[in-house]
Amino acid sequence: MSHRLLLVILVIATLVMTVVFAPMRLLTKDLAGSSAVGAAGVSGVVWAGRLKDVTLAGAPIGSWKGGLDPLSLLTGHVRMGLRHDKTGSDQRAVLWLAGRDRGVERLNLRTGLDLAALGLPLSGDVAFRDATAVFRKGRCARAGGEIRLRLIGDGPLRGSVLSGVSACRSDSWLATLSGKAGAADLTLVGRVEGDGRYQLEMSAATTDPDLIQALVAGGFTRDATGARRTVAGRLTSR
Repeated sequence: MSHRLLLVILVIATLVMTVVFAPMRLLTKDLAGSSAVGAAGVSGVVWAGRLKDVTLAGAPIGSWKGGLDPLSLLTGHVRMGLRHDKTGSDQRAVLWLAGRDRGVERLNLRTGLDLAALGLPLSGDVAFRDATAVFRKGRCARAGGEIRLRLIGDGPLRGSVLSGVSACRSDSWLATLSGKAGAADLTLVGRVEGDGRYQLEMSAATTDPDLIQALVAGGFTRDATGARRTVAGRLTSR
């Protein structure tokens, strides 16, 4: 065997070993500095890793197992499948981490959610069914799935249920959830841009003076149709 061939074999073997034993934290490093998703710890390798004590907007959603899809690398993408680390759980998601597409696809998840972490003084139980938010070169490329939010807490909207779907609108990901609180019509609109900026707007269309007063006392602003509150921020530090 020639020295040149031996060198080539050694280089290839080194590259293969580097990929095979690459730590999972390389895929999840962007979670650091994110106000949307976090993890207390990451272990394992990219093909079979574990995210410990994951949080979504500050709410604990348990630990998850995941692994890189090797076929995605052939198309220049980095795609990772995740499933909840609990026997019998149907909670799962697909993350697009690098390449042309970024975002989440086919998210199935049920969890408590405190929107105060994103600036909106509401909390509830949220369920995602096949929810998708994928951006391509900073523009919304794929959206869909159902979202259902039941408001809890001590506020005047307690017990209200809002539901809806998401769609791509003007390069942004947009989800519009609708529901009722008594005779009031509720609308929650969430918008996410490709650079991580987001906006949440909660509005209550009502003529009930007591409800309007209670919402204003909770940080809403009175308007021509009732009361509303709009907050904005960034999901990532970059």
